[in-house]
Amino acid sequence: MYLDDPVHALAAVTHAAPYDYYRRLAAGPPLRFDTQLDCYIAAGTAGVQAVLSHSDCRVRPPGMAVPENLAGTSCGTIFAELVRMNEGARHTVPKQVLASALGQVDLVRLHQSTLQIARDHIPGNAVDLHNAMFELPLFAMAGLLGFAPAQWPQLAAWTRDFVACLSPLSNSDQLAGAQAAAAALLQRFTLLLRDTVPGSLLAEIKMAGWQSEPRLLANLIGLLSQTCEATAGLVGNAVLALRTQAGLHARLRSDPGVWPAMLREVSRHDPSIHNTRRYTACPVEIGGVALPPGQMLLVVLASAGHDASVHAEPGRFMLQRPVSPILTYGHGRHACPGQQLAQTMAAACLQSWADVLAAMPLAWCYQPSLNARIPVFMEGQAA
Repeated sequence: MYLDDPVHALAAVTHAAPYDYYRRLAAGPPLRFDTQLDCYIAAGTAGVQAVLSHSDCRVRPPGMAVPENLAGTSCGTIFAELVRMNEGARHTVPKQVLASALGQVDLVRLHQSTLQIARDHIPGNAVDLHNAMFELPLFAMAGLLGFAPAQWPQLAAWTRDFVACLSPLSNSDQLAGAQAAAAALLQRFTLLLRDTVPGSLLAEIKMAGWQSEPRLLANLIGLLSQTCEATAGLVGNAVLALRTQAGLHARLRSDPGVWPAMLREVSRHDPSIHNTRRYTACPVEIGGVALPPGQMLLVVLASAGHDASVHAEPGRFMLQRPVSPILTYGHGRHACPGQQLAQTMAAACLQSWADVLAAMPLAWCYQPSLNARIPVFMEGQAA
């Protein structure tokens, strides 16, 4: 343990500078037992890929498709149908349909529409910025699905309330708010299904033959909830790169074509999602380690981005890197199909705001979380 290290992998998510810690994790065994967390940790490219690609490492504990505190609630109904949170045959076809529809989105058109939304909502101060990095990607996704602009702010507010049910750190008031938001989102998406906008992403999904309304409703809400924190974290951490990486803002201003490389490097160096979990469905052996059924594995996604065997000088923020997999978007059957959408929306927001952000007084800390690294911006200057 080094003096300034996080105390363990969960604490690293909100640590000011966990990058050397991740590099050392990646340099160690792919799978090791952590006595502080009382679980196994998968780290580095080899460990992360081995666990995420293993068919017997599941996203939910055996016999618990829905967290106990959500069972029998509106949030639990949605959670049970989310393809990214479940395994099994009944989720396979919906997962394929969703991935196919997202893969057909016109990214150039999405970039242009998000640019316009962002230009209409330029943040004037740190509080505006903090709210905008959550709301603007949600506005863009809501528009893509076919919602009218007048509906976007309420959808964004409900989605931000709903995601509280996905965090074990949420208190009772937040969980109550999540339940109310879930019911409202189900109602609003039910109306959208009945009056689908031609040419929208929802129209593409329906044309692909997804017939189960409850499952479709849940996963449409899932698109918004996944956009919410993951894209907000991407935008926020990219803002920090603009503020802390010497010469980066000037480079992007002189050559806007570098934005995609910049967002890829943020996703490697300081990603929005640092951890995920897997549970063994039966006795499993990974990297010579025998694991019993029901064993929880903490998969430290962020450590793969700091694996020196894959990324040269991983501690440096470098725009010109050989293209390699960004494992913070997942790997294998649960890889995020919305990676390109998230980076396109984030790039458009940042391009619209970059000059304002360069002069804005900003201080920051990180939102409490065991998985997501999301800056909380405040007025002032960074320490």
